[in-house]
Amino acid sequence: MADAAYAKTQIFTIDARRNPAVIINALPVRDERGEPVGYDAEGIFARPQGGFWLAVEGATGPGNKLVRVDAAGVTRQVVPLPADVAAGLGKQGFEGVTATTDKRGREIVWAVLQREVAIDPAGVVRIGRYDVSTGTWSWFGYRLERTSVPGDWMGLSEVTVVGDRLAVIERDKLNGPAAAVKRIYTVELPTGPAAPGPLRVLPKRLALDVLPALRADNGWAQEKLEGLTVAGNGQVYAITDNDGVQDATGETVLLRLGPSAKVFGRR
Repeated sequence: MADAAYAKTQIFTIDARRNPAVIINALPVRDERGEPVGYDAEGIFARPQGGFWLAVEGATGPGNKLVRVDAAGVTRQVVPLPADVAAGLGKQGFEGVTATTDKRGREIVWAVLQREVAIDPAGVVRIGRYDVSTGTWSWFGYRLERTSVPGDWMGLSEVTVVGDRLAVIERDKLNGPAAAVKRIYTVELPTGPAAPGPLRVLPKRLALDVLPALRADNGWAQEKLEGLTVAGNGQVYAITDNDGVQDATGETVLLRLGPSAKVFGRR
């Protein structure tokens, strides 16, 4: 998927059976009027009902939103952040999105914020739960690892549902030989909305350290490990953001990490 590095947003289809993988289709994303649009789309989820949810990052907190597009790429719904959450964010906001649909057809969207909201404890970021039928948000907490490297910070870059858990990518801002934290953790998938009051921090469990895979070709370890999915063949894939060659090598690394049962364990 193309983000703000490009003027127009596109959703790419990748043929991962080829080696190297190849983009075989690009779907233009359009606004409600059908005009091409430039969302800073950082996360995507393919809905079983058709179309996609996009996690759109804003240049400021209020610019963050969830966007639902149909199968033709046309925007059908825009969900803003609650005002109190948006007011406490800088430019690092939405990064990943996924969803669940129960047997009654009730859709719940899950989204992660990359950095802390100003009103929250240091080192705790938010995992959002949006109930589509009621139009309501609730929030859970996730405690980040620490870094002592000057200028570095930790953040979340992705979320996806794996059985009864949410899998997230946690990473540092370092690349090359300095890169240290490029990891997949899992937390429980909450069965209902968060209780009012302080954020309940969900205990996390390390599923996979991805750094060895990023270094396996003896090249430059990319900073932005930002995409994660379990494909229809049961394989786990992760992908980096090439950052539009701004302060980066311009490479996009697509990793096949193995069967889901091996990466996440059988549940």
